[in-house]
Amino acid sequence: MKRIFSVTLATALLLTCCMGTALAYSEIEPYASPTLSYYDADMVSGGKGTAYIDFAVSSSKLADELGVEVIRFYESNGDYVKTVYGSVSNGLIYQDDMWHNDSYKVSLPSGNSYYAEVTVFATVGSETDSRTVTTSTVRIP
Repeated sequence: MKRIFSVTLATALLLTCCMGTALAYSEIEPYASPTLSYYDADMVSGGKGTAYIDFAVSSSKLADELGVEVIRFYESNGDYVKTVYGSVSNGLIYQDDMWHNDSYKVSLPSGNSYYAEVTVFATVGSETDSRTVTTSTVRIP
């Protein structure tokens, strides 16, 4: 009787462990992004009426294009201020590269606090992926 109880208990514990592992494994995504390997953005004050968006974007493969697709600026209370679209000419987008790390200067009205939503992207062949980073709030003197 003791032996049957021990075998039953061991089997139940084994099944519990296997099912927990299987459930955890089913929630794992093999790749978080097919084209982006790293990205980050932040905003810093640049002095009177200016701010800088510092950003870094990298791809695990040679990207046709990568960088910042769009930056949307908001006052600290959430009111929309303005939008800047990325392009090769303004330096927010690089072509045929794996890494883009730069700083973009923007004019904002003095005396308020602002944050930005920075959408970064990378295109490799026909695959494009993007992520949006919300920066910290910065007071512009």
